[in-house]
Amino acid sequence: MTIADLPGEIFSSMPVVYAVGDEYKIFVIPASKTVMWCHIGDSEYYDDSNGVLRSETMLHQITVPAAELDAAGEYTIGYRRFKERVSYYNKPDMEGEVTFKFRKVDSPAPKFYLLSDVHNHIEAGINAAKSFKEMDFLVVNGDIHDNSETAERLLVAHRIAAEITGGQIPVVFSRGNHDLRGAWAERQAEFTPTANGNSFYTFRLGSVWGIVLDCAEDKPDESCEYGGVNCCHAFRLRVTAFLKKVIANAEKEYNAPGVQYRMIVSHSNFSEPHKPPFNIEYDIYGEWCRLIRENIKPCAYFYGHKHRNYVTMPGSENDIFNQGAPAIVTGVPSPGEDYSGFTGGGITLSPGSIHVDFINQSGVTEDSADIEAGN
Repeated sequence: MTIADLPGEIFSSMPVVYAVGDEYKIFVIPASKTVMWCHIGDSEYYDDSNGVLRSETMLHQITVPAAELDAAGEYTIGYRRFKERVSYYNKPDMEGEVTFKFRKVDSPAPKFYLLSDVHNHIEAGINAAKSFKEMDFLVVNGDIHDNSETAERLLVAHRIAAEITGGQIPVVFSRGNHDLRGAWAERQAEFTPTANGNSFYTFRLGSVWGIVLDCAEDKPDESCEYGGVNCCHAFRLRVTAFLKKVIANAEKEYNAPGVQYRMIVSHSNFSEPHKPPFNIEYDIYGEWCRLIRENIKPCAYFYGHKHRNYVTMPGSENDIFNQGAPAIVTGVPSPGEDYSGFTGGGITLSPGSIHVDFINQSGVTEDSADIEAGN
């Protein structure tokens, strides 16, 4: 099924199924003022505000239990459109439902595409990710657009994820530093998958457990570039507190039954050195690495931000905080403004090792690596 198979008056894109904690958050961009809900088996879930179905929205969000959707293998989006919503006797002019297939992550060697720093190279980013065949999930790792100056820019990541996955496999979302720039950045929590409004959270996809850590901006809050609109230092302290809370709950998180792969997802590569003015928060980032190394012991860190494709191994020159696991960095938009090229990472996890293919918009593998995974 593609977007061409859906009623264009209702759906502006295919759905996207985001993994957050032990839930999936199903996002749909509507084409008109439409209320929506979701059927999974005999259960029904709604996009509502305290019992009122939402139609005055640019983005529908429906939260469902991950285990229920995994077991069902499909979900149905119901809709009801109104030309005008009134106080009494609303009369829909169009209603119906569409069923979407869904494939849970159950491969012994899970595959995912790491999509970071698209920076509006939209078609190139989509084509690069689609070239990685039979992926089990997608990681959207920040800076998909250049800023958050308009509401539509907040929807770009969902449109790309919808085109790549067709709503049929899970997606993990991580915020980038450019996402904090622009008038609509303060409303991003309304437009992106979060855990109770927080852009940092854990997720579970079959044998894969992961944590999304958000570094926020890449320069000091006092930078003249921001003009006094950021409080990212205080935000990072909240991320530290969250990381400690996850570790205290290890038996239900990364030490839970069935977890085979533990991964760290972050747009910014916090375990590596940076030149001024980007050499910030070394105390905080060093603490993150210590907590991760001593407790979580991941198979790898997965980064973007640098507009380069490379791997940093533990103990190398770029490992300034004793990260304890390899770091895979990817996401290279073509220079200039033709927006024609992009390269990201196709990742295959297996016990003790990770295979990386750096794949471009033409489906060409520019480079590859076999890496010894962390513990």
